[in-house]
Amino acid sequence: MGKLIEVASELETLHRAWRLVRGQVRRTAWPQLASELGRLESDPLRHLREIQRKLRNETYAFTPKWGYTKRKSGGSRRGITVHCVQDRIVQRAILCVLHSSEERLRREQGRLPEVLNCPTSFAGNPKRGVPEAIGMIVEQLQRGRTFVALSDVKDFFPLIPRERVTAFVAENIRDAAFCRLFATALETELANHADLERWLSLFPLDTVGVAQGSMLSVLAGNIALRDFDVELNANGLTTVRYLDDFAIFAPDRGTAETGFALARRLLAELGMTCYAPRDGSQKGVLTSVTEGFDFLGCRVHPSGISPSRRARQQLLDGIASLLRDGRERLKTMAQSGNRRRAEAGYAQILTQIDRKVRGWGDAFRFITNRVAFAQLDREIDRQLAEFRGWYARLYRLADVKSRRRLDGISLLSETPPNDFGEPDHPVGSE
Repeated sequence: MGKLIEVASELETLHRAWRLVRGQVRRTAWPQLASELGRLESDPLRHLREIQRKLRNETYAFTPKWGYTKRKSGGSRRGITVHCVQDRIVQRAILCVLHSSEERLRREQGRLPEVLNCPTSFAGNPKRGVPEAIGMIVEQLQRGRTFVALSDVKDFFPLIPRERVTAFVAENIRDAAFCRLFATALETELANHADLERWLSLFPLDTVGVAQGSMLSVLAGNIALRDFDVELNANGLTTVRYLDDFAIFAPDRGTAETGFALARRLLAELGMTCYAPRDGSQKGVLTSVTEGFDFLGCRVHPSGISPSRRARQQLLDGIASLLRDGRERLKTMAQSGNRRRAEAGYAQILTQIDRKVRGWGDAFRFITNRVAFAQLDREIDRQLAEFRGWYARLYRLADVKSRRRLDGISLLSETPPNDFGEPDHPVGSE
C-alpha cells in the first residue's frame, strides 16, 4: 500500500476530516445531509472504519451528487453540486494529506507542495486568505508599484482542465492508488440528472471542469494555474491571485499592459478567458494605484483599506432581507395565533442579524480605515429602529400568549407530548 493512501485512510486522518465536515454540515439546510449526518453521529467510529476498509481495498465509490443552479449577479446561472457527508470526509482526508507539513509526506508529492504553497496564491491554503492577500497588495504599494491590472476568470470551475490536473498529480505522486482516488473524487455524476436536463451544460459531466461544491475544486484550480503563477511573477510583475481573481502589479502602465496580455495568453492555453478593461463588465480594470481600486471585497487606496461599496451594500441588503422575512413570519404568527417550536420569533430574528453583523465584521477586521464601520452602524441602527417600532405596534395588539410566541420564547403549555401521548415522568411518580 502506498504511503499517501495509507495516511489518508488512517482513522486519525478520517476522524480529523469527520470533525471538520461535521461542523460544516451542521449548518446545512439540506434535509438529505442532515439525515445522513444523524446516521453517522449515531456511531461515527463504525462508519469511519467502513470508509477505511473501502479506501484500503480500493472499493470506495463516490455517490452521485445532487445538483442545482444558482443565479449570478449578472443574471446568468452556475451549477452547484451537493456532496454526501461520507464523500466530503474522503475529500477532506485527501486535502489533509496534500496540505500536510510533514516532511515524510511532502517527499512523496514531487512538485505539488511547491505549487500548493505558492507565495502569491491565497485561496485554498489553510494558512493564507483574504487578509494575507491584501497584506501583500499593501506591500506592493509600499514598494512603489504604480499600476495594477485587475480581472477574474470567466466561468472558472467549469473550464478547469481536469485531465491536466490529474495528470500533473500522477506525474508527481508515486502512490498510484492515491492518484486514482484523487482522479475519481474530481468526477461528477448527478443524482437528479433528469431534473436538470435544461441546465446540464452548467455541470462538468465530461473530462473538463470541476464541480462547484467539491472540497477539491479550489485545489484543482490552483494546480491548473501553476504556470500562470510562475510567469506572472517575473520580469517586473507581481501577481496576487485569489483563485480566479487576480491583480497584476507593475512599475508602469506599459508593463502592466504587457502583464495583462500575458495573463490572457496563458489562460487561453487552458481554454479560459478573463474580463478585460473597458469591456463593459467593470470586472476588468487597468489603473494607477493612486486612484484606488476594488479587490476581494476591499477598497484599496494608498491612504488605507476599507470595505468596498459593494460589500457594504451586500451587508445592508442582507440585514434588510432578514428583517423583511422576519416581519412576514411574525405577521403570520400573530394572525394564526400559534408558533412552531423551531420558528424564529423576535429574539431569534435579532440573533440572526447579530450573527450576520459579527461574521461580516470578523471578515473585515484587518481593514485600516474603520470609518466605514461607523457609517454602517448608523444605517443598521436605522433599520433596527424601524423594525422595533413596527414590532411594538404588532405586540400591543396581541394577547398574552401571542406576545410570548412573538417574542420567540416557548410556552410550556405547548410542549409536545412524548410518543405515547403522556409525560415520561408524571409529577409525584416514583
